[in-house]
Amino acid sequence: MLSRNAEGLYWIGRYLERARHGCRLLSDQLATMEDRPVEEIDQGWRRLYRAVHRTPLGGFLASGEEDEDFMLADAYTMADDLTFEPDNPDSIRNCLAAARENARQVRNILGVRMWSCLNLAYLDVRDVGIETIWNDQPDAFYGRTEDAIRTFSGIAVSSMYRDDGWHFLWLGWFVERTQLLAGLVDAHLAQYPTAAQHSESDWRALLRICEAHVAYRHLHSHSHRPGRMLDFLVADPLLAHSVRHALARVTEALDAISSGRSLAVEAGRRAGRMAAAIDHDWPNRDPADDAATRAALQGVRNSCLLLHEDIAATYFRYEIADAP
Repeated sequence: MLSRNAEGLYWIGRYLERARHGCRLLSDQLATMEDRPVEEIDQGWRRLYRAVHRTPLGGFLASGEEDEDFMLADAYTMADDLTFEPDNPDSIRNCLAAARENARQVRNILGVRMWSCLNLAYLDVRDVGIETIWNDQPDAFYGRTEDAIRTFSGIAVSSMYRDDGWHFLWLGWFVERTQLLAGLVDAHLAQYPTAAQHSESDWRALLRICEAHVAYRHLHSHSHRPGRMLDFLVADPLLAHSVRHALARVTEALDAISSGRSLAVEAGRRAGRMAAAIDHDWPNRDPADDAATRAALQGVRNSCLLLHEDIAATYFRYEIADAP
């Protein structure tokens, strides 16, 4: 297929997964503000900003852990920064706008229903601001936006032809998911070290963000051990929001679109090495060594950046033979 179409589909997947992830982070964080102590709310914001690798506007939190009114004002500003800030390329509204623009350019591939779903999702956030949703149940806004993205992915699963276009869409989706999950688990471990005294609610929140709480409870009852939860979110291949499952989907997509070019082969090898490291090295780590665990997660995230460069060089920015 045309490289510009492949790139458009790839970035639609990445931007929508990024927006969906942001909705889940903010929805969970705002829910904690209803009944949690101020210091725990502060820790939650620190984890969230670490996870998205961003510093709040005006510098990082040195805020009033003893002042609930100050913390509420901080929450208003930070939710605005992550949802509507025009200068934040990863804000939810900007991600939806970027996904929509890419979709506009490949409408002939997406079809009417997928385009309409994404267009409506963007229009729903285009003309609102933090002051609007803050006074009218912000959690409902994030849930509605996430549901719109889920609807788009559901239409894609049920209607798209399984050709290269399909594989590029999901390649972008799962490269982004791998990177975001590794960053989130790393940020959580930085904020809540396994050796420190911790609240089960903090770790249950991590499971909820990753949509893994029900599955974890079925497998491990109510035993919320940090090490076991880390293994579940990173290495379980059957969990849809685990790093290992996302890498399996990346590898499948790369195998399907492989063109035999050297960089295409290298991209597949890089994804394979990341998956092999989780299969073989992760189980042998010292669960008490948070520094080594975080280094492994940061390695996954950095490898995702390199994997993206391999994909872009192979399929989007390659040189054309005999081109003037």
